[in-house]
Amino acid sequence: MNSRSRLIARFRACGMIAVMLAALVWPATVPASADEAAGAPHNHMSAPDASVPTFYSEMVGVHARMNADMHVTPTGDVDRDFLRMMIPHHQGAIDMARLLLKYGHDEKVKRLAQSLIVEQGQEIAYMRTLLDPPQPGATATSRADH
Repeated sequence: MNSRSRLIARFRACGMIAVMLAALVWPATVPASADEAAGAPHNHMSAPDASVPTFYSEMVGVHARMNADMHVTPTGDVDRDFLRMMIPHHQGAIDMARLLLKYGHDEKVKRLAQSLIVEQGQEIAYMRTLLDPPQPGATATSRADH
């Protein structure tokens, strides 16, 4: 594993630990607006106005699509439901990274975006195999037919 891969793995591990700790100690949230108090879905980005660059308007669309696709009807199988939610979450990261490649300027950030696209794509492929494992003796063609 090269130093860049080790650094990314270290950031991921630290990020996951931070998220878990924050979830444990985060105080109860108070709605910031009447919409949130009424149960409106939370959005990390507000709608852009006409003067905002296209990057932001496209990012709002990607984020909205990701959030909508992450809502699944619970089946009682938390493992499968988790995978069904995480696939669109990872696809959202890929779509956001593609926007950065389209509009970004910093080569280091663009390289990071490219690695996110590759890594998240690999993780999506793995999650799909966990959801629909290959049957013994089945070929890729026969699995795709059903």
